[in-house]
Amino acid sequence: MKRNKTIRIVFFVLLSAAWIFITTFKLGPFGSLGKLTTYKTGLLSVPLQSDGTQKIHSDQKLDIYVDNVGIPHIYSATKSAAAYGLGYMHAKDRYFQMEMVSRIVQGRLSEFLWSGALKSDKFWKPYEFEKKSEEILQTYKKENPEFYAYLQSYSDGVNAYLENNENTDPFYKALGATPRKWKTEYSLLFTWYMSYTLTYFDHHIDQQEIFEKLPGKEITYFYPLKPAGINTILPSNLVPSSVNAPHLEVHSSGTASSEITQKESSLFDLGAKLMTNNKFYQGVGSNNWVVNNTKTKSKNNILANDPHLYLTLPEAFYEAHMVTGAFKTYGFTIPGVPVVVSGHNDKISWGITNGEWDLVDRYKLQVKNDSLYLYEGKWIPFKVKNYTIKVKGKPDYIEKYRSTVQGKVIKEENGQYYAQHWYAAEKSNSVKAMYEVMKSQNWDGFSTALKGYSYPPQNFAYSDVENNIGIVCAGELPARSADYVGQVLDGTKKYIPTKPLNAFWSAFNPDKGFLFSANQQPIQNNVYFGAHGSKDDYRAKRIYSVLEGKKDWSVPEIQKMQSDVVDISLDDFKTLTNNYPVKEKYSSIVKELKNWDGDMSGDGNQGLVFEMLRKATIEEAKQFAKTKLQVKQEPSLQNFLKYLNDKKYTVPGGGNKQKIVDAIFERTLDTLTQSYGDQWKKVTYKNMSKFSINNILFVPGLGEKIDNVGGNINTININTDKFHPVFRAVYEVKDGNIQAHTILAGGQSGLINSIHYKDQIESWRKGKYKKSQFVTNPAKLEKIINTIKFN
Repeated sequence: MKRNKTIRIVFFVLLSAAWIFITTFKLGPFGSLGKLTTYKTGLLSVPLQSDGTQKIHSDQKLDIYVDNVGIPHIYSATKSAAAYGLGYMHAKDRYFQMEMVSRIVQGRLSEFLWSGALKSDKFWKPYEFEKKSEEILQTYKKENPEFYAYLQSYSDGVNAYLENNENTDPFYKALGATPRKWKTEYSLLFTWYMSYTLTYFDHHIDQQEIFEKLPGKEITYFYPLKPAGINTILPSNLVPSSVNAPHLEVHSSGTASSEITQKESSLFDLGAKLMTNNKFYQGVGSNNWVVNNTKTKSKNNILANDPHLYLTLPEAFYEAHMVTGAFKTYGFTIPGVPVVVSGHNDKISWGITNGEWDLVDRYKLQVKNDSLYLYEGKWIPFKVKNYTIKVKGKPDYIEKYRSTVQGKVIKEENGQYYAQHWYAAEKSNSVKAMYEVMKSQNWDGFSTALKGYSYPPQNFAYSDVENNIGIVCAGELPARSADYVGQVLDGTKKYIPTKPLNAFWSAFNPDKGFLFSANQQPIQNNVYFGAHGSKDDYRAKRIYSVLEGKKDWSVPEIQKMQSDVVDISLDDFKTLTNNYPVKEKYSSIVKELKNWDGDMSGDGNQGLVFEMLRKATIEEAKQFAKTKLQVKQEPSLQNFLKYLNDKKYTVPGGGNKQKIVDAIFERTLDTLTQSYGDQWKKVTYKNMSKFSINNILFVPGLGEKIDNVGGNINTININTDKFHPVFRAVYEVKDGNIQAHTILAGGQSGLINSIHYKDQIESWRKGKYKKSQFVTNPAKLEKIINTIKFN
């Protein structure tokens, strides 16, 4: 009895100690868990947003009707009033996200969060985007008063919400912070944020090694600049005049300066997560395609779009509907920016994919005494500028940034110095260009608007109610020298700022009846867009073949195509097994794939086996590059399989191809048995293809686990470790108007206490779309749960 009592006492002592530890443990910037969970000071004290009808006194006259999935339908007499309403709703649902992104680009995240964001601030601060955004806004004030007023009204709407509502976002409560007032120029910061994600690729050292070490034949074979047989965005049968060949008279580029040397460590290192970068030829991208009336059952155009980005909660986009007399638009906005980047008005629709152009140059420097660099025969001191970074709860951090005439200084781990120039760091009018796109009524207006678009380069698919289709590859591409192919440049020679091509690459109403883009090269010519030959184009080939092979598309079939999970690289692997004898112990792998069609759905075992085989082949490609080609960058899977299947060509000293094939199957079988044991044949692909969607601050428990999904990096419905479709949209011409069918990956709200935080995830996972309510009369709206009237 005494022993049992002692056990109970010990148990309660341990339980009490555990509770004290848990409630006092500090989770990064959020303070103790105990403080976060109290009703008086914690997350439970955050008020919930209410539904019903609200009346708000305002100088603007508008009504907002919010439907059952949180989409605002904004009705007003003027565009400025609509912008005011969109600003109000963006602030209501996503203000924490808006403030966080704007602070990231300004290099002011640490003063809002903590020292774990310092790495991010050290990167962004020296580009001085805060100052550049202010300068752009002043230019608009003088030269484009209509657009300036539109931006100003949006900002007024954001601040109207902040001033008239109690803080309803739990993250501000958790951080012990209050929202800062929104400034009009903040909307212009988001262009640079998206440009970082979509253009900041620096693979030039690896490129230089390839050019230095490999003979021309090996370069052309494994890393082709003009790969044969690719499906370019613009039809190959267009003559240059139809593609609008570029002119060269435009403004010159400037420079940016910074240096990244110190590594910060933190228990909650958000900065490192935010700065995780991607190589040029990895999975970030998107799909869009458009078919005209000759290829649809309804005899009307259909346009599809699904961007692929890093998926978080909340995600990057926000769905909205605005009606103001002649100005009517519907689609996906970026919280913080009052334009629709993918969507439609009453006459045209458009969808976007990343251009994936190379917008970074790297220069090799000769440096002396860690302070001087050789330039035109003289030793020139680095330009040095100190930046003060404020850190919440700590002293200011002073970072010394050094630059050359070319750009910011980077010192690699091997001690070699480089200068880097990022073209997308320049001023951009892309937000204004998208404003003009929203107002466009036809192809001429649409294409004219995009001539003012700069960064990040995007491929814009187009459709209109007159059954015209088109595509524009919009953006500014540096007019580099004719011999530039992505190599490292000589930093000792005279630097001449590179002018961007005034390039307008477009196609309109092709004979084949469809157009598409999947981040592939726009067209085969002498202009260097990037190392597109170093990446696989299985996804692009799949899209082309599916579109080409059908002439009676319907909306449900287009939706089904967006969820397509067939990996056509299987064909190359089947050729491999036909060309080489496979050892008996690997025969079970070949047997699994022999009669399979490449469908990477989550239910089957073949998908699991094939994905292991595909990844094993990539690992062998890395070994081949290291030991045979003696370069760091492996060939693409496509080019490596081409080599293994080529019976006429072997790299000098390349060894026996049969041994490489045996090693691939050995690695595959080993990985299968190590991961799943001897029962791997009974394991389905969903055990491998599942993934997690993180919260925007990477807070544990506030994300979502997604299982029973299919796809991989090669499928139309892409599924990688990081990147997934952030929304899916189909825009259909119908009865002289446009009907949207959409689904968002997550929900409209960024508030973790909102029913719309992640209420669309299951529909997104299953590919179930909602039909938009693009009506001019608000009385025809259905399922409205909240009405906000401004007067």
